[in-house]
Amino acid sequence: MKNSYYILSLFSKENCSPCIMTSLALQQVVLPANVVFEKRKLEIDGEEVFRACGVQSTPTLVLYRSTEEGQIIELRRYVGAANVAAIEALLINV
Repeated sequence: MKNSYYILSLFSKENCSPCIMTSLALQQVVLPANVVFEKRKLEIDGEEVFRACGVQSTPTLVLYRSTEEGQIIELRRYVGAANVAAIEALLINV
């Protein structure tokens, strides 16, 4: 697993107060070096991407792991406004 890395994805949309709160909390979290952050916006990525990822409401944080074989595996997710503690809990053992 030494060549694997993690992807933390925030699925959000414009003018969503819980999404803004989660984004602000994310700015206060120091991500481990092996974690890449990506922001997915409903207005940019579209409903198809959100549906394909199983996202039914915003905000949703999803932690994925990329394996040495190139597979992307969902490890855990957090639905709703996330504070710093919730984000850090999502990243535990990463």
